[in-house]
Amino acid sequence: MAETAIEQALSLHQSGDLDAAEQAYLDIVTDDSQNAEALKLLGVLACQRGKFDDGINYLEAAIQIDDTVAEYHFALGQGYVATGKVEDGIKAMLEAGRVDPARADIYGAIGDTFQQIHNFPEALRAYQRAIALDSKNVNYKVGAGLTAIFSSQLDMATEYLEEVISERDNIPHAFYGLALIKAESGDTQAAHDLISKSVALDGNNPEYQRLKTLYAES
Repeated sequence: MAETAIEQALSLHQSGDLDAAEQAYLDIVTDDSQNAEALKLLGVLACQRGKFDDGINYLEAAIQIDDTVAEYHFALGQGYVATGKVEDGIKAMLEAGRVDPARADIYGAIGDTFQQIHNFPEALRAYQRAIALDSKNVNYKVGAGLTAIFSSQLDMATEYLEEVISERDNIPHAFYGLALIKAESGDTQAAHDLISKSVALDGNNPEYQRLKTLYAES
């Protein structure tokens, strides 16, 4: 079966030929100004190039034509976040989740974004939703564990982070989170042992180094 114009353009995009892909998308939109998928892909491409204002305009145009595609809202949300419009980004990603509530990656990204602005309770809820949809994703569990710590839910945090370590023992942030919990309980020796594992896995992280020194002095 012959490739459609949009498939040919997407192949160019995926191969890294952004100039040719952009022209191909523009040709499609010139012929069919209501082609929401081409507009969305133009938006994604523009954002890849750092032209976020153009990208957001294309994505908003795609949504005006068809607001039933979660990916359009999700891409728009990511564009907003990249430009510092975090609240708008969260709103767009929440809409993506409403349109397609079965996508764990959307809720994982919402969790990451809430965590960036230190809204830890909302980040935790988003990660928990992501875990419910994809229970094998350790990144969501690490996110849930860390945001549970900063939401003062230490037992829950311990459960998530110990589960991560039981599955994979090479994630420094999991040991970091458990070190914070041990330090909070006053067990600085255990905290030092745990943060030392973080340092062994990622010796360039200044926060791990700072805590290792702090716990050694306690």
